[in-house]
Amino acid sequence: MVTVITKFLDGRCRKMKFEISDWVQAKTRNGEFVHGFIESMDSAKGIAKVFVVNSDNAESIGKPTAVLGHWLREMPVSPVENAEQLKSLIDIALSTRDEQWFNELTHTLLSISKPGDNNKTKPIANPAYTNRLGYTV
Repeated sequence: MVTVITKFLDGRCRKMKFEISDWVQAKTRNGEFVHGFIESMDSAKGIAKVFVVNSDNAESIGKPTAVLGHWLREMPVSPVENAEQLKSLIDIALSTRDEQWFNELTHTLLSISKPGDNNKTKPIANPAYTNRLGYTV
């Protein structure tokens, strides 16, 4: 865990604690606005490596970028409300190859499915398919 202290001109301070895998918003040194999660941190230099999942620069998406700690902002946590949101998160877990998160999301998806629901997924004859992000699974 890294604590980032931001000092404002009027003397106020703000402390924020970040960990690897935290979802953040940030501004890069090139002025890009990015959303992503922290892959690694260098507390001595105050730099975090953020894997970009959304940005105003399309070329940055899907790549890690270095961000100064005081330019990081915590992403607000929003509850997962339906199966479609869970499926989108499962796609992200697959694309980042995060097996633990994938298993948690899959378990949650199965637990919110109603018994006797006609919308259940059926086994696929060929399990190798392409997800919504374009990755072969």
